[in-house]
Amino acid sequence: MRCYSLFLVIFLTTLSTGFAQQKTGLNSLKQSIALIDSAFQKNDIQYFNSLVSLQDLQEFYKSVVEEKLKKVPGKSSIISVNKDSAYVFLTGILLYGNSGDETNYSSNYTGIYKFERVAGSWKLKNRIDIDRTNQIKNHQLRLDVLPGKSVHVRDTISIDVNDVFGFATKLNHRAKLEKLFLNGAKTDFSFSGGLLWVNAKQKKNQKLIIDYTIEVEKDDKNTNSAYFSETYGHLRNQYFWHPFFSFSSPNDRATFSLHCTIPKAYHLATSLAQKESIVGDLRIIKATSEQPTFGLSIYYDKDWEVSTFKKGQTELVVYATKDFLPKKEALYAEFAKSYDTLEKHFGKPLSTYMGIVQDRTGGNGWLNRSNNIIIAGEKGSILITDKPQPRAYFGHEIAHGWTSPTGPATNFLMEGWATYTESLLLSSVYGDTILAKFFKSQKQNYIRGEYDGNASLWEDYSNSGVSYSKGAWLFYMLEHQMGKKNLSIAMRNFIKSGDQSIQSFINQCSRIAGAGMEPFLLSWLKSKTIPMLNIQQSANHLKISQQGDVFLFPLEIKLKLKDGTYLNKVLNINSKEQLVKIAEGEIDSYTLDPDNKLLYTIK
Repeated sequence: MRCYSLFLVIFLTTLSTGFAQQKTGLNSLKQSIALIDSAFQKNDIQYFNSLVSLQDLQEFYKSVVEEKLKKVPGKSSIISVNKDSAYVFLTGILLYGNSGDETNYSSNYTGIYKFERVAGSWKLKNRIDIDRTNQIKNHQLRLDVLPGKSVHVRDTISIDVNDVFGFATKLNHRAKLEKLFLNGAKTDFSFSGGLLWVNAKQKKNQKLIIDYTIEVEKDDKNTNSAYFSETYGHLRNQYFWHPFFSFSSPNDRATFSLHCTIPKAYHLATSLAQKESIVGDLRIIKATSEQPTFGLSIYYDKDWEVSTFKKGQTELVVYATKDFLPKKEALYAEFAKSYDTLEKHFGKPLSTYMGIVQDRTGGNGWLNRSNNIIIAGEKGSILITDKPQPRAYFGHEIAHGWTSPTGPATNFLMEGWATYTESLLLSSVYGDTILAKFFKSQKQNYIRGEYDGNASLWEDYSNSGVSYSKGAWLFYMLEHQMGKKNLSIAMRNFIKSGDQSIQSFINQCSRIAGAGMEPFLLSWLKSKTIPMLNIQQSANHLKISQQGDVFLFPLEIKLKLKDGTYLNKVLNINSKEQLVKIAEGEIDSYTLDPDNKLLYTIK
């Protein structure tokens, strides 16, 4: 009996000590989070860096302080604690204008983080990608649009939760959540800093229902992401008016069904194929996705006239006022011509619906593309031109209908691709002599844009601009290496494959070329520069050196010898330094890349 009592005392003492240590550890973690929240709000870079060791966060915080943006800490919380590690919901918001842009920019800080306890102290270890294993598979969206005021959204989302921290997604930080149910029941969640976290167990095929309202901005000086006036307005995908992960994640490419109401005096265009009807005082729009996609956009206008054209199985719908230019018939004619040229090379596009939508919030031109719609300004712009710089502006936007990439190099496969197709559209109108002028201008865009050394095609998730010119050049170099016909076949296969990742693209190019294209492509995709060549000439050889990163490419050289004869050589560049030896005589002069097939500079 005495032994039992002693054991009970020891057990209770140990248990009490364990609880005390756990409570102490939890309090210590809360204190660490509170310190980071406080540091985020201050403007002390050194102090912030002493608490947060992640270089990306340090660089982001420094840029925010230098830009003098207003910083507001969010509602950070502990998701789970397991011995010496923990998952933490760490949030903050930057207030400087439109809430969509704020949500997007703040996501550089707001997120799910792993903390570890070392020598009794909790330290931020690393950031968790919210889409690393979770998946959004389907949205059933019901929208009630109140022009000039707000949008009410009810989103029923099918999700797979495979991650230990639960489920998290971006959502506009101004959203006022009214209801949230997981699998028909209430559950714990946190919403702050433009990130929604749901306490969801690991399980596939779960149903998340969220009900919320967003009071939409109507600032005439800041209309990019969203703008709601009494006459016209819009919500772009970058406003994050409905949940998704990011612009390049493969795990939120979902199917959509959309039911939207708006007063019948207004027309409304979604970025999906749609049909509409009038019921009482409401216009009802029903839209569905033809293939998995991500963030949607919507536009409305009281004064639009809606015109529909058919090109084979493809429907072109123009949402614009009667004074919009170019005229709708001219738009259809250019659409049909561009469609035929692109279909000849690459097969049919991914969708059978395309909308052209007028955005009257300011400016002219072809502004952007969202899913299945091309957005124009108050007026459109030139459709195609050979001067001063050759461009197929309208065709560029049409070409986006052939690719929908995800993951690394997303914008190479989207914007680089669309810019490259401009060369095909231009040559179909002006002849092949336009190509040299077009790619020369793209090289100038790359140099003048100061992209060299600052951005790679591989990591261009935010669409910095580098993918347009450098990306187009990489496609053009592929065309010369593989042959135009083979590149077209590779792209046809890539488009039809259902896998629009960069690895799928590389595999298709390699298969059609009959050779491994990965080393060549990766050298161009992952470097932040373009080749810088240094040439040293002697009597019987050229020494060619690459400064900086090593690129792989075939370099054509036209040599003039001192006896007046000419030689053509092809050197497969694959190292820092290589020699071209000439046994036929002494070198008088040389021309690198005589047909302008490469993107490079000379030191």
